[in-house]
Amino acid sequence: MSNDNININAIDLKKRLDDRNAGKDNFILLDVRNPNEQEICIIPGTDLLIPVTELDSNLSKLENYKKENKEIIIYCRSGGRSMTAFEKLKTRGFMKILNLAGGILSYSSMVDPSLPRY
Repeated sequence: MSNDNININAIDLKKRLDDRNAGKDNFILLDVRNPNEQEICIIPGTDLLIPVTELDSNLSKLENYKKENKEIIIYCRSGGRSMTAFEKLKTRGFMKILNLAGGILSYSSMVDPSLPRY
């Protein structure tokens, strides 16, 4: 699988968030960072916080989205942990998942400079 099929960039995520706000898109935005990181900054529109280390024990929170065939877009700080989460979900049968390339740092750089970089 090429990276083009597993990653979404920050600009495209912003467009999809705007579309979702307008009722034209439907997906879940999943933050896999730790709670203390979410206190520093968060991408507006984030639906769930499940730290990557707690993903296995919280899969039940995501099962309905899989059944509904709803896409899940995953992000972390820079893209590493979200890729780990992507791989975990893929092995558990989740097919409609995307990783935010570059994480919230890329979102801060490309879309919303008001988000603190840490």
